[in-house]
Amino acid sequence: MLVRGFNSLMLAVVAAALFLALVLGRGGALPAPRPAVADRVVFSAPVQIVLAAGDPYLAANFETIRVMATADDDPRNAAASASYRIRAHRVVAQLNPCNEDNYYVANAMLSWGGAPGEGLDVLRRAVACRRWDEFPAFFYGFNLWFFNRDAGAARAALEMAAERARDPHNAASMRNVGIMIEAGEFADGRAALTFLEHEREQVADERLREMLTKRIGRLQGLLTLREAQARYEALTGKALVQPQALLQEGILDAFPQDPLRLGYEFVDGHFRLREIRIPGMERMR
Repeated sequence: MLVRGFNSLMLAVVAAALFLALVLGRGGALPAPRPAVADRVVFSAPVQIVLAAGDPYLAANFETIRVMATADDDPRNAAASASYRIRAHRVVAQLNPCNEDNYYVANAMLSWGGAPGEGLDVLRRAVACRRWDEFPAFFYGFNLWFFNRDAGAARAALEMAAERARDPHNAASMRNVGIMIEAGEFADGRAALTFLEHEREQVADERLREMLTKRIGRLQGLLTLREAQARYEALTGKALVQPQALLQEGILDAFPQDPLRLGYEFVDGHFRLREIRIPGMERMR
């Protein structure tokens, strides 16, 4: 009798836990999912720990595998799919913020899938936990700039990534990205050039120095074009329409060469640096 009573009690506890999980898992501010994904419950972290026999790391692994295997990216269920991914990845980050698959996939599917704030939350937890890994800090810093335009916080995170990097080349590249982000905040080209030259003087890493030298050369080329345009317009009294006019008038002997080989472009009457454009990225800014 005692054994049967004990088993009945355990069944009641498990049933109550599952009911609680269903209630908590369905909570959220996003729209209710469509019937096709209505069964995608995400248990809260405490319940998942209970179901994994008290092991949060095992629970995190299970949930990561589940979301990667069952997430539905059908555009017809976009809101429901986003809700499911957000809840699942954030619960894993609570269970084990060090989980590598979780932060990596969350960065791709949340940050670049229309939920950058939630992606930043997962990355922030990974940065605090994975102190030996430079990549969560790198993703976090770049996303802070790309999505939030927070250049100061972005550079601080990128510097942290560089300090954690085991490969000197990676460290130099991450510092270079941070410097370029901060330099891009200058409205005046000469001020940005001065900033870059100052940064180059401070670095001891030859790789980083070489990278900065190329970017300084690229910016110098842009300033040469803009100054030539100003001289042309002052000389002729009319706006520059075709860049070739700078050569025809003898203001320039040749167009400057970009050390990065991306080049320059003349758009809406202004010279600017040509950037690498990835299809679809403009819609996500």
